Amino acid sequence: MLAAEERKQIQFRIPLRSLALIDRVAKMEGRTRTDVVVEAATKYAEEALLDRTNLVWNEDAFKAFEAALQAPAQPSAYIVAARQQKRVWE
Repeated sequence: MLAAEERKQIQFRIPLRSLALIDRVAKMEGRTRTDVVVEAATKYAEEALLDRTNLVWNEDAFKAFEAALQAPAQPSAYIVAARQQKRVWE
């Protein structure tokens, strides 16, 4: 988060078991409890919104999308390079 970003304090009750888990992760990652909770809550909120987002396309855009889905998959350069690397166990 940006330091200049406006912030607001909130208070809520949390089960001790959850708090211990959050504290464990925060300590392991060298972060604050607040950072862990805010990141987790933000990710959840973003995913919840994305799950409920309707895509509205015109007919041409939808046909292009459909064509992309029907086209054969093309491997990315990263995947090709990774598959060509010698494995550690080889």
